[in-house]
Amino acid sequence: MMVPLLLIALPILTARADDVTTAASWIWYPESVATEGADQTRYLRMVVQVEGAVAEARLRVMADDGYTFRVNGEALPAPLESGLAGALYDLSSVLKPGENVLAFSVYNAVGKGGLIVTGSVREAGGRQLPLRSDTAFRASREAPDGWDRPGFDDSAWPAASIIGSAFAAPWYHHPAFDMEPFFEPGDKERWAAWREALVALPPGLDKEPYAQARIGYVNGSAALTINRSPRPALIYRGTVDPFTDHGRRQIALFRDAGVHVYAADVPFADFWQESGPSTLAAVDDRIRAYLSADPEAYLILLATLVPPRSWMDAHPDELVRYAQGDDYNSSDEAGRVARPSLASKVWRHEALAMWTRAIKHLEAQPWGKRVIAYHPCFGIYGEWHYYGSWTQQMPDTAPAMTAHFREWLRKRYGTVERLREAWGDPQASFEAATVPGVEARLEAGPLGLRDPLVGRRVRDYYECQQEITADDIELFCSAAKEATGGRVITGVFYGYFNGVPPQTQGGHLELERLLKSPSIDYFAAPYDYSHRPAGQDGRLRSICDAFPLAGKVHMIEEDTRTHLHPIEEYGRLQNADESVAVIRRQVATALTHGCALWWCDFGADGSGGWYDDPRLIGEVAQMVKLAETRQKEGHHTNSADVSRNWYGVPLLRR
Repeated sequence: MMVPLLLIALPILTARADDVTTAASWIWYPESVATEGADQTRYLRMVVQVEGAVAEARLRVMADDGYTFRVNGEALPAPLESGLAGALYDLSSVLKPGENVLAFSVYNAVGKGGLIVTGSVREAGGRQLPLRSDTAFRASREAPDGWDRPGFDDSAWPAASIIGSAFAAPWYHHPAFDMEPFFEPGDKERWAAWREALVALPPGLDKEPYAQARIGYVNGSAALTINRSPRPALIYRGTVDPFTDHGRRQIALFRDAGVHVYAADVPFADFWQESGPSTLAAVDDRIRAYLSADPEAYLILLATLVPPRSWMDAHPDELVRYAQGDDYNSSDEAGRVARPSLASKVWRHEALAMWTRAIKHLEAQPWGKRVIAYHPCFGIYGEWHYYGSWTQQMPDTAPAMTAHFREWLRKRYGTVERLREAWGDPQASFEAATVPGVEARLEAGPLGLRDPLVGRRVRDYYECQQEITADDIELFCSAAKEATGGRVITGVFYGYFNGVPPQTQGGHLELERLLKSPSIDYFAAPYDYSHRPAGQDGRLRSICDAFPLAGKVHMIEEDTRTHLHPIEEYGRLQNADESVAVIRRQVATALTHGCALWWCDFGADGSGGWYDDPRLIGEVAQMVKLAETRQKEGHHTNSADVSRNWYGVPLLRR
């Protein structure tokens, strides 16, 4: 049987869980799961030798993202139960004396994937035979004839690779996976003892005051000011697991380089419909683990506001719909993915409640004192581009957006006569207005300007869509300010200009408005993907000089794939010399234009380590010292040639 996908996509958090072992492990073919195994099916088989008649045999199976299970080449009856804890199968009638084969075709959509099974066979004579996923399984990229039946020679197949224990991230503590049936007596006690040291808090934190944070400019350089002490706005954003040796090593590298501010992705949305402090244990633990790895750490928390799949299944009318097609045919957010509409009042209400609850919870914890910023994420890859827009899927024709568009039109035009005049349509009405479809958008042209009358309706929708996006951003940022009494800063991915096709449907056209918002302190964006290889200019995707003019800060997301990245993509650098040169180039860009910068480290295989080389992390340390010197000494610019804005940023006079 083919099991539906449990989760379309999971955040890449770790390559392997460095924790206590469990009898059943997550397994896969021996390769990088997230790179070589992305959008791939792998074949896993185990031979079970049964000596006598079977009295009872049960097996619990869980896979990320989907699987087919056969025994001795035959499909199985429906499982006894199926849900978040996987599927429980009764194998009593299908296992026979002699050789038996458990065969799994496992599909991984994106990120980490794998298979975990646990169970046992009890023979009539009393013999017990445990069934566990481990290296006893053999694995293959291909499925030759007979691979799922007894007698097949699998000696050329490698042993399955263990991805992690039943405690491994991202599955343990994730609401889409109930791992409890895969634990055995004593497992959780041993795990709790192991992790205790990894969440130890810095001495004296309970008596420490709450960090007061600001981001702005000191002597013309972007600066983070924490408790009235300014420092260069240089940050490490690593999608590493602070509970693994690998993750803690990456944090320690930047700690020792003088970077003590970390942008960390946190699973706020995992606890969408829950309440109470216990439901935020994974968020608490993640923050505490950073503080144990760097007792001087301060944290910027990036939280994705996408609800769990169960919420989306329960609210189909609140989801984005696409003019190009009614089916959700993609797990990539740039395609026709199932996600809430930005105009959904239900999503906005529940997301805001979850967001506020999580922030207030952290404000009540000692470790929450070190959280200095909140960064809400939504849209394609969390960057507030409308879902599906990058691949021209033409969002959003959903009932939620249609209702909002009609409300927007009433506010814009006031009377139906004015609407009809603007649209050149004597039949137009607020009650019957719909979001423009494919034909109308193509006829109107990219900006809706090809024909003033035809394009007016299309332009109205584009303005409506852009405004609701900005409304949502302001809503979450202002809520963070309110929940913390204004002690934190807030930021958002916004202000992209280059490389966002089409701007009208997925771009950031309300920047001027958001630059005036008192609730938003910085705007983050990666730099241009087509200008990042070594030897090119590394231009930014934003118009970065606009931000200091408005008293705001632009945060460069420095997500260059250094030569340590495992696959060739997005201008990956070829050697250490190129990697060092680009580190210098992008820091120079930040210092020249008064930008903040965070170094990203989200290797496609989940292991990160983009700067885990003495030359590279040594260069980072030198750049931190350079930024400190520049911040203290200021720009060496002739004062006759400049004026300054109210943040003190030099502005060239015309």
